[in-house]
Amino acid sequence: MRATACTRFRNACPAGAGGFTMVELAVALVIIAILLGTILVPLQTQVEQRQISETQKMLDNIKEALVGHAVAKGYLPCPDRTSGGAGGTNDTANDGIEDFVAATGDCFSNTSSGNVPWVTLGLGATDPWGNRFRYRVDANFANRVPKAGMPFNLTTSASLCVGSAVSSCVVSPFTGRLTNASPDGAVAVIISHGKNGYGAINTETGNPQPPPTSPDEGLNLGGAQYLSRTITPLGAGAGEFDDIVTWLGKYTLFNRMVAAGRLP
Repeated sequence: MRATACTRFRNACPAGAGGFTMVELAVALVIIAILLGTILVPLQTQVEQRQISETQKMLDNIKEALVGHAVAKGYLPCPDRTSGGAGGTNDTANDGIEDFVAATGDCFSNTSSGNVPWVTLGLGATDPWGNRFRYRVDANFANRVPKAGMPFNLTTSASLCVGSAVSSCVVSPFTGRLTNASPDGAVAVIISHGKNGYGAINTETGNPQPPPTSPDEGLNLGGAQYLSRTITPLGAGAGEFDDIVTWLGKYTLFNRMVAAGRLP
């Protein structure tokens, strides 16, 4: 069967004029689909890479805001809790304000890991995928009650570890503490849970996203040990991983606070 553009107006077609066969049309459509696929796939890759780059910039801004908070007040802010709370100014979940025990100035024991307190820091509330940034702070650097004249000093140790593999952070048999794989010991860790959002708090609903499916992403939900490595897709030999992680090092913070006259 031959489809022809001259079917309706046969008198307008010259003798012997023909159209495309159905097979030819099918082949043309397949070629067009392939061409569109080669255009759309790189475009999607570009969009994802732009989102990752934007996220990295946002994480850097959060880290700078944390340093600014420490320089101004002498301590790092506590996280914004993700659930529970009494509903007070500094004890309400997902309101962007740091939550702490008013009587002691300590972060709540169950909220050492939570949301970045974006209202307290004057920042945006969400990453490019519509989820909140996770924030873990070393309690030694977030207590606002002065100890020996300052909430912390140059001899205060950092307890958080950021490694490039699960085995990067190990407990020293001599000290019983985690060996810090991050360059100078981490006092705070900031995380975007990436495109899949596993483990994050959704900005619109305030509800948790599904838990991570890979052990590497599961490591970034709390505790003292965190993982930062190359992004890999679902089905990769190393397992799915799209968390984007940054941290504030102890000596980086010390340097900035000494330069500002906040530490001797």
